Amino acid sequence: MVMIFQSEKARRFLLEKGFVFTFRAHRRKRVGRDWITARRGGRKIADVEVKEEGIFNPSELKPYVRHSGFKSISEWIEEIRRLNGGKLPAIGWLYKVSLLPREGAKEVEADG
Repeated sequence: MVMIFQSEKARRFLLEKGFVFTFRAHRRKRVGRDWITARRGGRKIADVEVKEEGIFNPSELKPYVRHSGFKSISEWIEEIRRLNGGKLPAIGWLYKVSLLPREGAKEVEADG
């Protein structure tokens, strides 16, 4: 089940840093290996690992802001509101999404 990253800031953070914390109003049916896109019906951007962190009120997200792609909790909350039709969910689920190595990409071995 694809994970959509409509927020450019969160998507860019994930692609640049290798992981991101993302808040979703609805619980995912599945966690683990998945892939991401920028919009419904969009092309595959990357393979990811999705881990559920738990259920949160948006005001409880402050400890995760520095790994969300947003500069402040208020900026993140505004994006959550925008992505949910102008309404801020009372609760939602926080996920840590991590990039997986591209298939066919060779891992670099460290010199021992």
